[in-house]
Amino acid sequence: MKKLLFLIVIMFMLAGMTEAANNGIRQKIRTLEPVKASTPPVLDGSLDDEVWKSAAIVDDVWVTYNPVNGNELPQRTRAYLAYDNENLYFAFYCLDSQPDQIKTSLTKRDGIFEDDWVGLSLDTVGGKKYGYELFVNPSGAQGDIFRTGEREDSSTDWVWYSAGKVVADGYIVEIRQPLKNIRFASGKDIRMGIVFWRRISRLGMSGSWPELVPGQGIAGSQAEVAIPELSRPLVLEALPSFTYSSGWNRMSPSSWSGADQTRDLGIGIKYGITSSIVAEATLNPDFSQVESDALQVTVNQRYPVFYSEKRPFFMEAGNLFDLGGIGDGLSNMSVPVHTRLIVDPQWGLRLTGEQGKGSFALLASADRSPGNPWDGGEENPDLGRKATFWIGRGKLGLGTNNYVGLLYSGRESGEEFNRALAADFSFRFLKNHQFTGNFIQTQSKRPEAGGSFKGGALTAEYTFSTDKTFFAVMAENLDPGFQMDTAYYQRNGISALRFYLQRQFVPNPKKISWLFSIFPSVFGAYTHDRVTGMDDKELQMGVDANFILKGNGGASIYLAQECWAGQAFKRTLGQMYVNLQPFKWLNLHSCFSFGDAIYYDPVDPFLGNRTQLHLNFTLQPSKNVNFFASIPSAASSASTAVSWSTARGSGAAA
Repeated sequence: MKKLLFLIVIMFMLAGMTEAANNGIRQKIRTLEPVKASTPPVLDGSLDDEVWKSAAIVDDVWVTYNPVNGNELPQRTRAYLAYDNENLYFAFYCLDSQPDQIKTSLTKRDGIFEDDWVGLSLDTVGGKKYGYELFVNPSGAQGDIFRTGEREDSSTDWVWYSAGKVVADGYIVEIRQPLKNIRFASGKDIRMGIVFWRRISRLGMSGSWPELVPGQGIAGSQAEVAIPELSRPLVLEALPSFTYSSGWNRMSPSSWSGADQTRDLGIGIKYGITSSIVAEATLNPDFSQVESDALQVTVNQRYPVFYSEKRPFFMEAGNLFDLGGIGDGLSNMSVPVHTRLIVDPQWGLRLTGEQGKGSFALLASADRSPGNPWDGGEENPDLGRKATFWIGRGKLGLGTNNYVGLLYSGRESGEEFNRALAADFSFRFLKNHQFTGNFIQTQSKRPEAGGSFKGGALTAEYTFSTDKTFFAVMAENLDPGFQMDTAYYQRNGISALRFYLQRQFVPNPKKISWLFSIFPSVFGAYTHDRVTGMDDKELQMGVDANFILKGNGGASIYLAQECWAGQAFKRTLGQMYVNLQPFKWLNLHSCFSFGDAIYYDPVDPFLGNRTQLHLNFTLQPSKNVNFFASIPSAASSASTAVSWSTARGSGAAA
């Protein structure tokens, strides 16, 4: 412990001595006033439309935020803004001295982030609480993220249009965002916030205008957009659905059962009450997953596997139900409202919106899954019973990244219920410091489990962030009687203290031109189980680096004492990885881990070992053709996985 404290003190001393010097880069930040288009531009990847000749333009230096903060982005970029009564328009002219090295592809949505791309983050109500983030590669393929505070959700999709084209001296991108598909404040003298950014794939560099101010986040760095007037568009959508399925069971090698047929008819309706408040209702919806879940190992897992939401009705709520201090990698709870727990909805209602400094989200749904028949012939004692979910969230903005909020979530099913009331806050002070936290009180009645239960949960987190240093410490306590049926969390009945420290060092490019930055980091955790009285201890030390050829790599060692089934296991695990793009048409990735692993048997657990090697490459001979190959290999006498992400950045925008 003394050695660990000494290491932390040394890293902080180095942070204070070597913070980034001012490179003398000055951006001309100003209020942008988009021109109103008399004729909508045609999205074709060219700037010959009349509106772009008079549009508001940003023609300034862009400043890097990855892999090093504060340098000038090598290639020039121009951004254009315009609007009309129905749409917002954006265009980018991304100049490039080596246009033959521009990396692009025709790919699925959100699959562009290994390419060159350009995009923006748009705060449509100017409240610095959330933003729509749009990304486009040179072929016009899209990626989008919905940001709440500094939390980014890439699963949320909305309708917008784009086009891109590689030209002789770079590439051009055009974007049309229909106003009816986003929430915004209508009326006169509209104020929005915006950040533009660009990724140059071959250099592994990302930059923005305005510069992302260290410790201030995206919301604190945005420029203002002023529009004289925007009227409220009519938002009225109906989405009927009809689902038919037929299945047969093989009774013997030569015979099949009769067909098991199902037919479902459903409808969904969305209506914009105002430009910033939207209501949606659905009856007997077709909530089959539109995308397959990513493959995950489900054998020998200590905790349930987390699957992200993919159903459109729930995805649109995004991360509006998040609480301060939850879901950033340190907390035991990932999300307070995990809508995948609503398994088989019969109906759903949702109301979301913004009003002044406040925002709110309401969700109600009836889940048929508790009363569905069981497989295997055994009778479900709750056959025909439904569970009803009632969830409400309210936040009051108090300035950039500052707010107070309340959350109620409840699940009712016959005599059984679970109710939770939470209060949370976020407070940023002295530019680089932030304090967030929440308190949750739950009450449950479960006759079959012995009656009623009450419990509380308290989380408090402090973060310090500059362009070179990130430090976070979190204290967390969950009572043994804490239960929250809408949340995804790993354990209750614990008290925990966790910290994470990362420091960036930038070598002199005149002496080491191939190495951009080095990130040593340390993570530690102490968890006391209040039920068993046993303690878990974790320490992970690692170093990551960014270098030429879009390269990054790192290594770490993980030391732990993990308690399971009344036993304390000592573990050591080593991990290494390398990513590299030696050519525009070739991406390489490899990772290797080895060390101790626990077999989580509730009666006879044991400590074994695991060795895992993973190699993959992507071969892209042209933008229309993409080959991917993966070679996983593992050998173990017990299998488990431990990882800690040391990348602290702007999510997909990194």
